[in-house]
Amino acid sequence: MVHIKRVELSHFKSFGGTTQVPLLPGFTVVSGPNGSGKSNILDALLFALGLASSKGMRAERLPDLVNHKQAQGRNTAEVSVSVTFDLEGLEAGAIAEFARIPEEQDALPALEWTVTRRLRVTKGGSYSSTFYINGETCTATELHQFLNRLRIYPEGYNVVLQGDVTRIITMNARERREIIDELAGVAEFDRQIGKVRETLGEVKEREERCHIIEEELTRSLEKLAADRTKAEKYQKLKEKIQEKQRWEAVLLWRSLREKTSVLQAQIEAGAMEELQLTAQLTALEAEIGAKSTELDRLNAQVKALGEEEQLSVASSLATQKAKYAQLQQQKGELAAAREETQTAIARAKTEIEQYEAEREALSAESRHLRAETLTQLQSERDRAQTTLETARERATAIAAASQAWVAEQTALSKQVNELQQQLNPQRTEQAQLAERDRQLAQKILDLQQQRRGSEISLATQQETTAQLNPQASQQHIWEIAERLAALESECALEQETQKRLQNEQREKQRQLDKLEATAQAQQESLGTYASQAILQANLPGVCGLVAQLGRVEPSFQLALETSAGARLGNIVVEDDGVAAAAIELLKQRRAGRATFLPLNKIRAPQIPPATSLRYARGFVDYAVNLVSCEPRYREVFAYVFGATVVFETLNDARSHLGQLRMVTLEGDILESSGAMTGGSQQGARSTLHFGKADSGESREVQALRDRIAEIDVIVKRCEQNIREKTGAIAELSSALTELRQQQREQQLRLEQGEKERDRLVREQANLDAQLGQNQQELEKLQARLQLLTMEIPQQEVRLAQLQEQLTQLEASQTHSEWLSMQQEIKRQEGELQEKEAALREAEARLQGLENQQVRLGEKVQESRDRIEREQAREVQIDGQIRETGERLGGLEAQIQATESQLAELTAKMGEVKAERDRAETSLQNIKSDRQHRSWQLEKLQQTQQERQETLTQQQEQLNIQREELIAAERWELATSDETPESPLPLSEQLEQLQQEIRSGQKRLEAMEPVNMLALQEYERTQERLQELTEKVTTLEGERTELLLRIETFTTLRLRAFKEAFDAVNENFQQIFATLSEGDGYLELENAEDPFVGGLNLVAHPKGKPVQRLSSMSGGEKSLTALSFIFSLQRYRPSPFYAFDEVDMFLDGANVERLSSMIKQQAKDAQFIVVSLRRPMIEASQRTIGVTQARGAHTQVLGIKL
Repeated sequence: MVHIKRVELSHFKSFGGTTQVPLLPGFTVVSGPNGSGKSNILDALLFALGLASSKGMRAERLPDLVNHKQAQGRNTAEVSVSVTFDLEGLEAGAIAEFARIPEEQDALPALEWTVTRRLRVTKGGSYSSTFYINGETCTATELHQFLNRLRIYPEGYNVVLQGDVTRIITMNARERREIIDELAGVAEFDRQIGKVRETLGEVKEREERCHIIEEELTRSLEKLAADRTKAEKYQKLKEKIQEKQRWEAVLLWRSLREKTSVLQAQIEAGAMEELQLTAQLTALEAEIGAKSTELDRLNAQVKALGEEEQLSVASSLATQKAKYAQLQQQKGELAAAREETQTAIARAKTEIEQYEAEREALSAESRHLRAETLTQLQSERDRAQTTLETARERATAIAAASQAWVAEQTALSKQVNELQQQLNPQRTEQAQLAERDRQLAQKILDLQQQRRGSEISLATQQETTAQLNPQASQQHIWEIAERLAALESECALEQETQKRLQNEQREKQRQLDKLEATAQAQQESLGTYASQAILQANLPGVCGLVAQLGRVEPSFQLALETSAGARLGNIVVEDDGVAAAAIELLKQRRAGRATFLPLNKIRAPQIPPATSLRYARGFVDYAVNLVSCEPRYREVFAYVFGATVVFETLNDARSHLGQLRMVTLEGDILESSGAMTGGSQQGARSTLHFGKADSGESREVQALRDRIAEIDVIVKRCEQNIREKTGAIAELSSALTELRQQQREQQLRLEQGEKERDRLVREQANLDAQLGQNQQELEKLQARLQLLTMEIPQQEVRLAQLQEQLTQLEASQTHSEWLSMQQEIKRQEGELQEKEAALREAEARLQGLENQQVRLGEKVQESRDRIEREQAREVQIDGQIRETGERLGGLEAQIQATESQLAELTAKMGEVKAERDRAETSLQNIKSDRQHRSWQLEKLQQTQQERQETLTQQQEQLNIQREELIAAERWELATSDETPESPLPLSEQLEQLQQEIRSGQKRLEAMEPVNMLALQEYERTQERLQELTEKVTTLEGERTELLLRIETFTTLRLRAFKEAFDAVNENFQQIFATLSEGDGYLELENAEDPFVGGLNLVAHPKGKPVQRLSSMSGGEKSLTALSFIFSLQRYRPSPFYAFDEVDMFLDGANVERLSSMIKQQAKDAQFIVVSLRRPMIEASQRTIGVTQARGAHTQVLGIKL
């Protein structure tokens, strides 16, 4: 817990030297005789921490804090106080910040934090004060920033001096409420509101300036509008003339261009005709040549026509037919190949079916062989082996007679039997191991495939799981939730502000209605209501009120208005008829009564000359002479004022009292009868003033209207903001709900993914274990199989050798019984071998069946591959058949053409002579046509030469006009397709246009002079006005936003105050009940608007009625004030508190309750209490004794722990 560890005082007040006062957490009492300086320890805390001014430390000036002996006889006196805090309990980062350790330094910060203040005082009385934090200088602001982080505030109640309790008792209710203001941070809100109001004032100033400029621009715009209209007419007429002048030059150029174009067209047509004639002559020459050649050819053909061409065509026809037959044969071969391919496919399919049936039969046979035959053969083999063993036992008994032979034969038989017994199981084992090797290899392959599939599934699952990130979704949800909470808080604040403003608006409206009703009643009582009714009726002949028709200087206004009194509200009319009509109108409307002054009937009293008063002290003039008005109203003002004289002061006028009617500049009236009227003008002055119809609305009414209008604007902006925020809240709420649903779904998918991943990991581990076991078993099996493969051949060779030896031995024996026995044994051995052979054959048969099944599967696959190849070949053959068919079609067409040609040649021989005769006639006609066209060409060439000379002259004129059009920037118009809207021919258009140009120039001269700058000035002014209007709109929006911000700060200010007040009130009720055994509470004088009223402490001590603080006894006041202080401290807790003899006005019982309260509070904070009371000392955890030593220095004598 943070607490003060020690206080070091050097030459501070009554401490002469340097004294260290160690302090511990908990409850400490400082006690000593009166005047010993015990309270100076608390003053030292205030001094070092800068929590109070010099008066708060019971000194007039800071130099008064220096010990008086230190200040004597020295040029400079110095006083210093150091307060060391123990920072235990703070976070490491906060401790490092207090110790001012840079972030990049890894040093551990000390747990002590020392604040020192040194005061240097010169002999002349000047002084300087310096603060230090851990030996480094700092400002008071920096120190207070650090203290605020420790919850130590200058405006707080960390140190409660003797006068603080009394001050709370004696302060008024408003000052007591301001304590809550400071506690709630109202000052900070006021500062923010002040800043916004300053900005608002600037915005209003800019807005007013903009309005002024806007009015000026509007007036300028109105003035420029007329000039602009005239300038626009002038400009439009001038542009029309210029446009017509442009068209004039364009039409001149186009007219000439049209003539040139016609001539060029004629030249081009002549040239085309010349080219046509030339081409026709050339064509005729070529045709004559061709006809001559054709005629020669026909002549030669007639002469040389024979069978050669006919034979050639026939040969070609024979060749084509041979090719056609060859292609047909190729097509047939391809069709046969396709049928062969289809047959092969069908055969392969049949083979596949056959192979499948055979494989199924082999599978059934394998099952039968394994289930029945092998079992039966194994049983027979076992019986044969048992019979053989029995025979061998009998042979052994018989062999007892023949020693050596039997022994050798027995030994050989035994070796043979042992070797056979050893070899047969090995052979069986070898077959089983081979089968097991194949099974294990297949099983390992299957496990490896499962392992790869599991790895792929696990990788896919891990990738899917990695894409699911609920934490990112959670972060997004938190962000949206924070935004939603912020928006809801802002919306609630807007709604609270709106509700408060609506209540204020209703209250202001009630006040306004009340004031308006009061003003209307006052107007009715003064007659001004009737006057307003007449003026608003717009009756002809009504001139206005007397107050409206005259002007006076401000210095005489009070005197003249007081003198005129109610006559200022009289209505001046042209004649008595108008007055009668107005009176009738008032009767009809029941609008009250009014006095009318008809100009045709009003008569003023005679005013004596002011000769005798001109030199009187303080004399100003007759009242009527001080009014400026039109001459026709002079009689009216003479009637209103009569012979009233104006004096400067009452003393000046008193010497003439009783002689005439007088009024002073201060509004005092002295009647000619001797009566005197005067005094304060507040509430008695008329509401009418010179130069105005009425006084208008009062400042209070105008302020209310402005405030109501301002609230209306702010409430509308509030409603708009609330709608926007409500919509945003709805969107965010929907988004938040959707995100949370998505997060739940992601979390569910993540959990499912983790479960699936764990299952796959377990499956992989199981597969790895199985794979390892199978591989180990396979390695062992292969090693054993390899060993058997090496051993079995050796043993078979050895068995054959032993059997050969046994056969030789048995052949040498003659003992029939032995031989028969041996034959029996051999027979049984043969049967056993047959049984074993049959068993091995069955096993081999089974193995063969399985191998056949595998081979059949391979044949099925081969047949399927063959089907695919044949199908591909069939597709290829189909393509070749189509290609061959296409070639046959083309060749057939050629054969038909050749046959037609041959038929034509056969029929052509009779037509050749007739064709030659026709060719000769055609040649003669063409030659005649050539001669005629030659004559036309010569005539056309002469005409073209004349046209070309005329064209050259026109082109020269066109070039001159073209340069002129380019110089005048009219060339693009001249070359464009644009034309004047006129149905007339081009020449008539040109003449009409020239006439219009002359007429327009005359009208233009009649309009001059014209201000052409008005066009640009009007546009610029209009743009400036538009920009200014937009700026005014923007400023209005800014002003509304600033007003809303002020009201928002006001709402927050009220909210903070209410929160602080409610908390302090609750604390006060609890603490007061503990201290006084009664009950009490805090009461606001104005609960609706706390800042208007004050704060009262209402208490109900035990056995007494409810009382306010002012009516309590001294001890009750102290207890109530202390309860209030404790409630403040509990609301804003600090690490330490110091009390200076706060129990001095309490009796023993109350001191005990107070000490118990402090002891209870000391569990959470450090308490340092200066006290002389025994109950307080006994309740403390430790006591520091202070006394006055010799030399008048305060001395700490000891510490009681």
